[in-house]
Amino acid sequence: MKKHLWSTLAMLVMAFLALGSTDTTSTTPSTPKTPEQLRTEQIEKEFSAWDGSHRGLTQVIKKSMNDPKSYEHVETRYIDKGDHLIVTTEFRGKNAFGGVVKNSVIAKVDLNGNVVEIIAQSP
Repeated sequence: MKKHLWSTLAMLVMAFLALGSTDTTSTTPSTPKTPEQLRTEQIEKEFSAWDGSHRGLTQVIKKSMNDPKSYEHVETRYIDKGDHLIVTTEFRGKNAFGGVVKNSVIAKVDLNGNVVEIIAQSP
């Protein structure tokens, strides 16, 4: 009987400690983000965390493809020009003859993720 009493008492003490150990208030104030950090976060939201593709440009590319289901992202890079981005995307897809070809598109994109202009594409 003493064994059960001690084990029950020990479990109650552990439960009490576990419940009392959660602190919902933060004692260290969070530092505000710099304008550069906020801008980086805004730009990063335009790109897929999965493969790095630009969401808006991917939609535009797929709309113009012969077989949108064959779209395969290869690589996306961008240059920050201040009021817009220059985004370069390389991808693979089927052409009109069914062959898989590698293509690239360079586009001007606003800071909200909208494709403003297709600058170049190949082939």
